[in-house]
Amino acid sequence: MIFSEYGKTGKQVSAIGFGGMRFTNAADIDGNAGLIKKAYDTGINYFDTAPIYCDDKSEEIFGAALKEMVKSRDEKPFYVSTKSGKDKPEEVRKDIEKSLKRLGLDSIDFYHYWCILTLDEYYKRKENRVLKEFEKLKEEGLIKHICVSTHMAGDDIGTMLDDYSFDGILLGYSAMNFAYREKGLDFASQKYLGVVAMNPLGGGIIPRNPELFDFVKSRNDENVIEGALRFLFNDERINVALVGFNNEKELREAVKAVEGFEPIPSESLENIRRGIKEAFNELCTGCQYCDKCPLRIPVPKMMDSYNQLMLGNSDDMLGRLKWHWGIELKDNPAGKCSECGLCERICTQQLPIRKRLREMNEKVQQHLAKQQSKR
Repeated sequence: MIFSEYGKTGKQVSAIGFGGMRFTNAADIDGNAGLIKKAYDTGINYFDTAPIYCDDKSEEIFGAALKEMVKSRDEKPFYVSTKSGKDKPEEVRKDIEKSLKRLGLDSIDFYHYWCILTLDEYYKRKENRVLKEFEKLKEEGLIKHICVSTHMAGDDIGTMLDDYSFDGILLGYSAMNFAYREKGLDFASQKYLGVVAMNPLGGGIIPRNPELFDFVKSRNDENVIEGALRFLFNDERINVALVGFNNEKELREAVKAVEGFEPIPSESLENIRRGIKEAFNELCTGCQYCDKCPLRIPVPKMMDSYNQLMLGNSDDMLGRLKWHWGIELKDNPAGKCSECGLCERICTQQLPIRKRLREMNEKVQQHLAKQQSKR
C-alpha cells in the first residue's frame, strides 16, 4: 500500500480509501462489515461514510466493522471520515452524537462540512455559526480535523479556502472531469490541505466503458480501472482515491492498482490528458463559460449531468442532478429554458445545449410521471 501525509495533520493515509456509499445490499450488515475488515487487512486505512448513505445504514455497517478493527488500532492505525450537511449548530450537534454512537467511536478523525454546492451556501452556513460549532466539537475532542466536501468549481473552491483554514477537502476528481477541478486541486495544494478524490472511477462509468477510456492506460499490462486509479496516484496533490466497493473482486482490483503502481512518465501522462480532451469532444468539459443564463438555469451543472446520459443512462443523469448537484428533480431547471441561445453562442465547444436541455426535460418529466403513477 502507498501512504502519504494528509495535509499538515501528520496522519499517514492510504492511497485507496473505502467509500461507504455503494453497498449493494445495505441490509447485510455483517457481510458488508466483513468487506470493510478485509480492506483494512489489505492496508487500506481511510474509511469514509455519512449519516444518510445506503438508506441510513452506512454508519451502522462501519460500526460493526470498527468493533473488530479497534482491537488492533494501536499497532495498525485507521482513520474515519463522516459528515454533517446541516445548516444549524444544534442539528450538527445531533449529527455528531448520532454518528459517534453508530460508529462506536469517541471521536471522528475527519469531520466534513458536507456538500457545499455554492459559495452562497457556504457563507449561509458560516453565518449560522455552523463552522463555530465544528470548532467547539474539536475543542471537546469529538472531532480531530475540520474538513470540507464540495462540488464547486476551482475558482469558487479557492475563494472558500481563502476564507477558512480547513484541514482537508473531499472533491470529485477523475479522468472524466480533471479539467473542471484542476484549479481546485491547485488551491488545496497551495494551502497544504489533505485531499481525497471521490468518484475516481466516474461513479462506475469508467469501468462500464472500457473502450472509450482505453486512453487512461499508460502500460500494456493494465486495464482501465488500474489506469484511472493510477492517474490519480500519480498526482502528488491527491492523498486518497475514495472507491465505493461492492465486493471482494472490486477490492482486489483496486489493491492491485496500488501494488503495481509506478510513476507515469511525463510523455505518457500528456498522452492521457490529450486523450481525455480528444475522446470527450462531445462531452461538456466544465469550462463554465455558459454560466450566464438570464433565467438562472445552472447550465454547467446541467451539461455535466448530461455527460452521464451520454456515457451511462437516464438514471445516471438523474442521480447526478440530485445527489451530486443537489438539484431537486421536481424543480426541473431544464424545463425552464426559453431557448434564447445565449449559452450556445458563448460555449467554447459549440455544444447543442438547447437540444440537450430539451432531452433532459423529457427524461425528468418521464421520471416524475412514473413516480406519480406509483402513488
